[in-house]
Amino acid sequence: MSGRFGAEAAFDAYARELARWGARMNLVGSTDAEALARHLEDSLAAAGELPAGASVVDLGSGAGFPGLPIALSRRDLTVVLVEIREKRVAFLRHVVRELAPHVEVLARSIEDEPPRTFDFALLRAVARPSRSLELGRPWLGPGGEAWIWAGPDDDLPGAHPLPLRSGGRVLRVRASDFSRGTT
Repeated sequence: MSGRFGAEAAFDAYARELARWGARMNLVGSTDAEALARHLEDSLAAAGELPAGASVVDLGSGAGFPGLPIALSRRDLTVVLVEIREKRVAFLRHVVRELAPHVEVLARSIEDEPPRTFDFALLRAVARPSRSLELGRPWLGPGGEAWIWAGPDDDLPGAHPLPLRSGGRVLRVRASDFSRGTT
């Protein structure tokens, strides 16, 4: 692998690494092509919605969804992946070193005090939406937004949902909305 891939080649290389590492450890529920395509598509649904030059933190990044596909498709963004589990951190660092050297990996709990704040906090498969929102709040600057990947029936007061083809939604909540107690 090389750090100079185009987005399509990088997605293919990422999928290969997920399958290779996934054979030895549980990175994501399934590494079959259809499941990985759905994870990738759900991640990329948000990529076009992020403003140019935004700072993004993927909390509880796990195998890198949604932050890594977003970073591979949007090199103008500052992307930080936060993960506490050592084996997953090793996987993320390997993939970042090879495919996305502009991405930072932080080995820490998302419940720890953040080292800085971001424009967007992304949370996918971390906790129920209300708990995910609680976890994302400290990572956001005053004008930031928490984006929570959720099921079709999950909701949060004040959220602006982005529908996903898989049937789920990204619940987008502005920091100004939840600081006023709307969630």
